[in-house]
Amino acid sequence: MFKPKTPKKRYILYARKSTTSEDRQVASIESQIEAMQKVADEHNLSVVDVMSESGSGFKVGRKTFNQMLEKIEGGEADGIVVWKLSRLSRNPDDAGRIMGMLQRGQIKHIRTVERNWMPDDNVMMMYVEFGMTNQFSRDLSTDTKRGLIKKAERGWAPFAVLPLGYMHSPYKKLGEEEIIIDEPNFTMMSEALRSVASKQRTPIEAYEHLVEIGVKGKKGKPLPHSTYYDLLSHPMYSGQFEYPEGSGIMYQSKAPTAMTPEEYESILVVLGKKDKPRPQTHFVPYAGLIKCGECGCSIIGDPKHKIQLNGNTHDYMYYRCTKKRGACAQPHTAVDKLENQYRDILASITIPEAFHEWAIAEIKKDQEKLIADRGQTLVMQRKEYDACLKQMDTLVEKYLEGKVPDDYYNRHLAELEQKSELLKTIADGVDQRVHERLEEIDRDLAFAVTACRRFAEGDDTVKREIISYLGSNLVLTNKLLDIELKRPLEQVQKIAKNIVAVSKRFEPLEKIDNKAQFMNYLTYNPVMGG
Repeated sequence: MFKPKTPKKRYILYARKSTTSEDRQVASIESQIEAMQKVADEHNLSVVDVMSESGSGFKVGRKTFNQMLEKIEGGEADGIVVWKLSRLSRNPDDAGRIMGMLQRGQIKHIRTVERNWMPDDNVMMMYVEFGMTNQFSRDLSTDTKRGLIKKAERGWAPFAVLPLGYMHSPYKKLGEEEIIIDEPNFTMMSEALRSVASKQRTPIEAYEHLVEIGVKGKKGKPLPHSTYYDLLSHPMYSGQFEYPEGSGIMYQSKAPTAMTPEEYESILVVLGKKDKPRPQTHFVPYAGLIKCGECGCSIIGDPKHKIQLNGNTHDYMYYRCTKKRGACAQPHTAVDKLENQYRDILASITIPEAFHEWAIAEIKKDQEKLIADRGQTLVMQRKEYDACLKQMDTLVEKYLEGKVPDDYYNRHLAELEQKSELLKTIADGVDQRVHERLEEIDRDLAFAVTACRRFAEGDDTVKREIISYLGSNLVLTNKLLDIELKRPLEQVQKIAKNIVAVSKRFEPLEKIDNKAQFMNYLTYNPVMGG
């Protein structure tokens, strides 16, 4: 009986490189196209079009990306050949579009340098893969902020521009001082500050004295009058600093002090700022993590001390907007109301430990499939890498023998070096990325299992750690909290309710037989919503 021939799938080869720091280590567009064309040839994939663009994958609605998907939707192509999934998207909107088209079979195959993605593949793996690329982009700014906060917690002011008399240590080694004094400015400022604190000079007299002895401001210009008055009330000279500025969060400074805290208080009195809120010495767990939904300023802790008529005292903690940018109508929020919302969020991602174990086992199976799938490709790439090194050696030998001219040698050596670097990156990096990906999933699922309980039982430090791990873009509007969960946890939140409902049928899961039946049910009856 005649059997019609299955039409060969048609592929679009897509390449993208950002001009921003997110892709500093990513191969060039030309290198991506060259590498993936070879992958297509090795796997006999028919490439009908090559499309490329420069731009951030975090931006939604890239022109060439949209044109590629429109071609696939229009029946002009069936699959995509791309270096890594991160080249397709670093944002959840475009990633969701890709996953939807793949699951519906509109995209019949995605081939990366590492593996195949098919319509019937485990959706959790792709969610995590895209989630990690999206999280990487978000973490570029988040990690920087966390790094600055960590620096502040170590006792070093994370300011780009330090108060006059201080400078960043240019030769700092681990554990050494990060901020040092800048002489003679430090000594001259110290003398001026102490003369104002002791009322030997008025603020204006101290300023005129500094100008007279040659103290300069930025770029060697005379010290501005307004800058001087800001310096007079700068707490860093007395051993503390505020970070972020305007947040009300104070840290103890390890930098040398120019005056005592008592002298600093005296200056505030002289300047008429004696009622200025004093640096807080208690730990405020959620300060600096949340933004105001109305004006975008930081949300800070505002402790209240109430004395009743009968003499009893009570301490309360509220969180409020700093209102640093002007008037803001957002109300104070009691810490209890805030923590109740945190508990609700954590409850929404809570999953049984048995599901954690099952998910990791399933993903390991998927990775075994991935390893087998890419094995032949990696062998060929490593052979090609060795051949490339041999070509480089031959070229150098011919050059030393005077058999090739300088321009030919320089041009071809640069091309071979670029090619070898790309091949080495692909060959050496795949196994490490697979291992890191599994560890990331394991951490997130373990967090989802225990976070709600640890939040209920933990102290303020533990609570801050848990909320910091949850995600980013915490926004408080009209006492209601909104959070953008980490991508893997966002996916867990979508399936947690169904998982918990199913798990109740097999309780108690501590019994080995019950646990085995539950995990077997998950294998043959997916509850992950797609």
